[in-house]
Amino acid sequence: MLLWIILGGILAFILFVIGLIILFFPKQRKVGAILVGAGMVLMIAAIVGVFLHFKQLDDVNNEVLNYSAGKSTSESGKKEAKTYQVNHKVNENNIELTVKTVKVEKKPVYSTMEQKEMPGSISLVLAVKNNGKEKLTTYPNQGTLQASKMEVDGGDVLLSEFDASTVEPGKTIEGTLVFPLEKLKSVASVHSVSLSWLSYFGSESDPVGTETGTIKLTK
Repeated sequence: MLLWIILGGILAFILFVIGLIILFFPKQRKVGAILVGAGMVLMIAAIVGVFLHFKQLDDVNNEVLNYSAGKSTSESGKKEAKTYQVNHKVNENNIELTVKTVKVEKKPVYSTMEQKEMPGSISLVLAVKNNGKEKLTTYPNQGTLQASKMEVDGGDVLLSEFDASTVEPGKTIEGTLVFPLEKLKSVASVHSVSLSWLSYFGSESDPVGTETGTIKLTK
């Protein structure tokens, strides 16, 4: 969304400049005045749009911080969590995915995507290696997690910790994906997970899918 607003602002500026140039031609001054006016209105709209976008993001961050602070001071109940060392590796479409650990946690977490509290979460430590010849681009919210009978479309961008989104050929990036769960009876109720991951090579707009298959969670 922000990208489209910025592009709109650039186009508005170009329109404004073209209008100014046309004003120097007496026969076309009316057209130039229209273009200048339209360009100014669109530039103002773009500036307001960028401001509102960052304000919304700041509001979400404040909600998460306030929620976390409230939980740390008022919640004294015990949490339930278990981490599985799986080291599950799959090679597909010149992409190598390695799910190193899977952590199932029954503890209230605030989903910034759904903007509400969830009873638990599943976190995956994931390594992505680019075996192709072009730069690879990927994001935490490009993954779909299936866990037992649950499905979560996209990791939470703010809760996940992925420092990089691009992978050069032959390189590897690693991070933690966090998937808040709308329902979680207990940690033991999750027996397996699978991850469907989307990435983009070069300037391609069509994503490349990589499937981990079923990863069984055992002691």
